[in-house]
Amino acid sequence: MQHFFYGTLCHPPLLRAVIGRIPDLHPAELEGYRAREACRDGVPLGFPVLEAQAGATTTGIICTLSTHEAERIAWYEAGYTPCDLQLSQDGEKVAARVWLPGAGHWDPGADWTLAQWRAQWGALKTEAAAQFIHEAEQIGPEAANARYHSILVCAASKLSAQAKPMPQTLRRAVQEEDVKIESQSIGYHGFFLIEDYDLRHRLFAGGYSDTLSRAAFISGDAAVVLPYDARRDRVLLIEQFRAGPFARGEPNPWMIEAIAGRIDPGESPEQTAHREAMEEAGITLDHLIEAPRFYPTPGAKSEFIHCYIGLTDLPDDAGRPGGVEDEGEDIRPHLVPFDQLMEMVQTGEAGNAPLVVLSLWLDRMRESLRAKA
Repeated sequence: MQHFFYGTLCHPPLLRAVIGRIPDLHPAELEGYRAREACRDGVPLGFPVLEAQAGATTTGIICTLSTHEAERIAWYEAGYTPCDLQLSQDGEKVAARVWLPGAGHWDPGADWTLAQWRAQWGALKTEAAAQFIHEAEQIGPEAANARYHSILVCAASKLSAQAKPMPQTLRRAVQEEDVKIESQSIGYHGFFLIEDYDLRHRLFAGGYSDTLSRAAFISGDAAVVLPYDARRDRVLLIEQFRAGPFARGEPNPWMIEAIAGRIDPGESPEQTAHREAMEEAGITLDHLIEAPRFYPTPGAKSEFIHCYIGLTDLPDDAGRPGGVEDEGEDIRPHLVPFDQLMEMVQTGEAGNAPLVVLSLWLDRMRESLRAKA
């Protein structure tokens, strides 16, 4: 069957991620439709929709797919409806399957162009498409589509790890085939994901390990920021219920923390820090100072933390209760003198790794920051 693509699937690497190959692609035109940016509540979503419009023409590509490949396209195009339409190819009319947006899903925005999308979203959406297909084959396309935002978050984290890897001065040098994966499967899927692996890795003494069974809790990168007022010598902390301490049996599962949040797709860690400061405590940060970045639990979790000291003004009325209601967040802010912060680190009340790291980092920089203030 012939298929006509007018949007992201015109990007050959993404098409390969979905169907496993790049077929023969030929230019074609669809008359009576205009490609527009899909939007929700005025926010562009990074993919196009077709809007019926007399006299308009949408250019794209046409190709022939197998039944199995067409099924994968159907998985990926959830929310769209397949329609068999007439197109123009090399001056002749041909029939092809076209995926039109379902009614009420999205609103049309500005004109959509492949070049602009490729520059902004191409690498991320291609990586996410490969992960989506991997999950859809194991847990089903409906469950994979329900996880699509989380898939984007994890794809962005993977690209970030590749673009800015951790230094290797003391660590062994990386070689090809350091890790050989014998099997990989999904052990749990929900808001987060657990991947089960059977693998072998290279040994320091040479050769490979025996086959090891390992599991990894997959989540995206996060940004953590500790707001600090150098003139008043105090910080803003937040307090909220946490499921991890509750599950461990902690008598009081409300935790004192620095402001934090997952990095959204297309967002930088710095942008996340500024956004979360406003969402969780209603404050604006003037300047960010990079602090250590790290894996908090590398033995089991993929999560990676980007840390910052956020210089800002913290008068007595700074901060407000915050959190995103749709995510069930209920957050209370606290203005805390620096000496009290360090006492809480000492006693363990500031008992989470990002806050401890940031507190010690601030202690290291505090004298110079106060002098400048």
